[in-house]
Amino acid sequence: MKKASAWSLALFGCVGLWLGAAPAWGAPAPALSEVRVFKVESPGCTETIPERASRTQMCTHRGTTKVYVMEVGLGNSSQGFFDGAPVSGSSTAICQVGSVSQACSNAGTLMGYIHVFALNIEAGGTFQYSNTSINSPRNTLVTTLSIR
Repeated sequence: MKKASAWSLALFGCVGLWLGAAPAWGAPAPALSEVRVFKVESPGCTETIPERASRTQMCTHRGTTKVYVMEVGLGNSSQGFFDGAPVSGSSTAICQVGSVSQACSNAGTLMGYIHVFALNIEAGGTFQYSNTSINSPRNTLVTTLSIR
């Protein structure tokens, strides 16, 4: 039987320290369980959108408007549309660190994303976001919000 060299043991220690600080990317991916618009922000107004709301209530959003979507779980085919036309956005990974959810920064377990879509709204319309879970049950979730 061979003895482990000091260098090989040191390598395991270094790798263990590096992995201990990293998010749990190797953990089983959580199935996509929720997508919803939670905020709409335009030059004249910021509106928090309650769960299960089908339309904005407080504001008439015009001009450069940001639509914020929360995605719990992981998907692999996110799509945003405004009045049927595809829109692009940016994403921020969200990790669970202890009992706090925050932007991932080399700690915690990846739990979902916040997507931000920038729209130029001249008149009201309908925003729709969808994504399909990367693992079983491979469900597709959709959220729709009428923006006035």
